[in-house]
Amino acid sequence: MSGLLTPLGWGIVLPIFTSMAYACTLVCMRQGMRSGTPLAGVVTLNLITSAMGFTVAWLRGTLSATTWEAPLYFMAAGAVAQGMGQLAFYMGIERMGVSRATPIQSSTPIWAALFAVLFLMERPTLAVWAGTLLIVFGVSLLSLAEVKERGRPGGGGRGVLLYPVLSSVLYALMPIFMKQGFAIQKTPFLGIGCAYLAGTLVVLAGRPLVPGGGRIQADRRAMGIFLAASVTNILAASLFWTALTFADVSLVLPLSRLAPLWVVVLSYFFLGHLERLTWRVVFSAALVVAGGVLVSALR
Repeated sequence: MSGLLTPLGWGIVLPIFTSMAYACTLVCMRQGMRSGTPLAGVVTLNLITSAMGFTVAWLRGTLSATTWEAPLYFMAAGAVAQGMGQLAFYMGIERMGVSRATPIQSSTPIWAALFAVLFLMERPTLAVWAGTLLIVFGVSLLSLAEVKERGRPGGGGRGVLLYPVLSSVLYALMPIFMKQGFAIQKTPFLGIGCAYLAGTLVVLAGRPLVPGGGRIQADRRAMGIFLAASVTNILAASLFWTALTFADVSLVLPLSRLAPLWVVVLSYFFLGHLERLTWRVVFSAALVVAGGVLVSALR
């Protein structure tokens, strides 16, 4: 039990709980988008999360004491991930279908581990690399199972692969910018405020690129659910950003990407989205769990 209280222990526990909280966010967002547009949900989520980050930073005194360098890195993190990464993913879905774009975009942990080696001089073990690959493969299979009914064949040539690949690379760059900012000052809540605000501005600027013209529309029911999603997203962001103040990217990012596993569990028990557990879901879940064990227990 005492091992969980070490920095390495918290570096494992926090991203796992991040994935659980974010899974709740995804389930809420899915329900809200029955009567609201995706962009309405994203903008609501990002603005509320950003406001929370700035509020906590102000209460803790880090907002007034900050220098200008760290917020620039935090804003860059949000611009590339919540901004450009999200836009690239939407464009990929529009051109090749959700069932083909989602598994490709799920390769983010691999890119993140590579960038951590190149830019942060991290040295992941063989077990971490193997576990990351298992998590990516398992998450991809889970994503395929989840969107099988909703996906469309998609079209286009090889060029359309650029969008989901670009999205995965952009999301992988986010923790690199975060780490650069934390090297100047470890202020995770200020980082959350800056990142989500920058991401929102980029998404709004790129509205014409979003399928359907990026309509922002939601009824009272949808807004209520989006607000609930914001609460769990605040928790997920707080855990994720805090974990990266002291733990390696190659540890935190793969474990924080377990959300599709928890989404399947929540959907099965609470939403009735899956009437039965198929062999694909069981096998995919086993791969994700095995990958998590390799990344966390055998470092």
